[in-house]
This record gives sequence, C-alpha cells and structure tokens, in this order.
Amino acid sequence: MLKRKFYDKLLNWKNRNDHTCLLVKGARQIGKTFIIDLFGRENYKSYIYINFIEMPQTKDIFIGELSADEIYKRLTLVMPDVVYIEHDTLIFLDEIQECPNARTALKFLALDGRFDVVASGSLLGISYKEVSSIPVGYEEQVEMYSLDFEEFLWANGYDADKISVLREYFDKKEKVPDAVHEKMMSLLREYITVGGMPAVVNRFVETQHFGEVQAIQQMILDSYFDDISKYATGPEKPKVKNAYLSIPKQLAKENKKFQFSVVEKKATARKYENSIEWLRDASLVRICCNVSTPDFPLTEALYIGYRLAHSDVRL
Repeated sequence: MLKRKFYDKLLNWKNRNDHTCLLVKGARQIGKTFIIDLFGRENYKSYIYINFIEMPQTKDIFIGELSADEIYKRLTLVMPDVVYIEHDTLIFLDEIQECPNARTALKFLALDGRFDVVASGSLLGISYKEVSSIPVGYEEQVEMYSLDFEEFLWANGYDADKISVLREYFDKKEKVPDAVHEKMMSLLREYITVGGMPAVVNRFVETQHFGEVQAIQQMILDSYFDDISKYATGPEKPKVKNAYLSIPKQLAKENKKFQFSVVEKKATARKYENSIEWLRDASLVRICCNVSTPDFPLTEALYIGYRLAHSDVRL
C-alpha cells in the first residue's frame, strides 16, 4: 500500500472544528478514491461511499429539494443499510462531476454540519457550467497530484528516518557521499521514467519490469484520450488531442517555450489557446508562465503574461 502525503491533509481537515465540505480535484488515476476511501474507513465509525458512475441511481437523491434532511432521508431509501452517527460519519461523494446537483448541495450539507462530507471528481474544471450554483464559501477545494519523488522513495522502502539522514546533508551543506549520490540519482532516473501514477509505481515496485510499467502508462494515456473524446466539444476535440500529443515534442526542445507551430505548422494562439485552457481545466497539464519582472502581485502578472504573450507560455 502506497503512503501518500495527502492523507495528512485529510486528517488536518477532519480535526478542524469549523471545516466545510472538502472538494478534492485532480486528474484521473492519481489515487484520489483510494486515499479518501482509506481515510474514511480508518477514521470514522460510519463511512458512506457513493460513486455516481458506478451507482447512477444515487443521482436521484439530489433531485428536488436539497435540504440536508431531505438528502439524508432519500439516501436511506436508496441505500437502506446506511448508518448515521452524528459527528462521526463520513459521506464520500465520488465522481461528483456526474451529478451537478450534488455539487450544489454541498452548501446545505456544510450548513447542517452533522456529518463530514468529502467530494471528489475529475474534469471538474470543464464541468462547472453544469452546476446551477457553486457552493462558494461552503466547499474547500484542494488539488491532489501524483506521487512526488519523496513518496516514490517511500514506495521503494526508504522510510522517513532514512530520508531525514539525506536531508541532514542539505541542511548542514555537506557533500553527499558518492555512493549515496549515485544511488539517489539512479532512483531519480527511475522516477522520471516510471512517473508518479500509483498503479504504475505499484507495478514497478512489484516487478521492476519497465515493459509492464509502459503498458499501464499507455492504458492511462488511452483513458485520457477517451475523456477528450467524450467531454471536449465537437470542433475542439481534434485540437485538444493535437495539443496534448505535442507536449513530448515541446519538452524535448532545448527551448521549453510552448510553440503552437509544433502542434500544427503555421498554427496560432488564436486557434489553440482554448485547447490549452481545456487541458489545464481537465488537470492534464500544468502551465508555468515566464515573468519578465517579478513584482507583486504575481497573479496579475501571470494572467497578463498568459493572455498577452503566448510565446512565453510553458507546459
């Protein structure tokens, strides 16, 4: 079982006295469902799991009046075995993008406050228009990512004590012994090759077989292309796919600036800027913008840099 830092974030949220509903965002296959499910089972006397894709009938719970009492009442009709324990129950609404009314209902569940509610979903950035009312102020949005290098080290048997020894070299500004340096660089190269997707890391740790790793990586990529085909609008689909396929070429260049001409010869920002926005909203890419003058507020500078100087956009 992979140890994830995000588990501690969930614990911190639970231990707050005035927390709102938690909305966990992130790309598919990064382990959102697994870690929230583990958290619910280990920290609550009652744990209720609803997956709107696997259990489409549960969408009916959020049709009509959205008061907490009505929602909890309907939930017992659809899932008669549920048990409510006040202040010790977690309700996990998974794949919430498939039920926009459930996203709206988070406001009323937060106001009620009897039970903890975590929602999770993918592609939330492109499905927000379907939500009639975003529960601003009643949902805390956090984003989860794939495994970082430290988590990769945990998966490979390096516990916190071993990593703290490595950190001491940095803190004391001492040279890392050559043997340790070579081992860490070897592991870093493996991490760059394997990546941080939990299923891929698990298979690599179990088999040390790069061929099997590549097969799982391809399955994940195929699922991402399926999402593009399903959720991108008609004329945008081929442009989003082409932009996504160009990323390895973009990163292979000595100059890492994103160039639209790499996506398509003589392509312009006007043609592909919406495609890049779609990929970002779907959590399939992260955009890093160059800032020529690092003055505050950086947020405004980044926004202007992205809108007015696409030549400076990097993926």
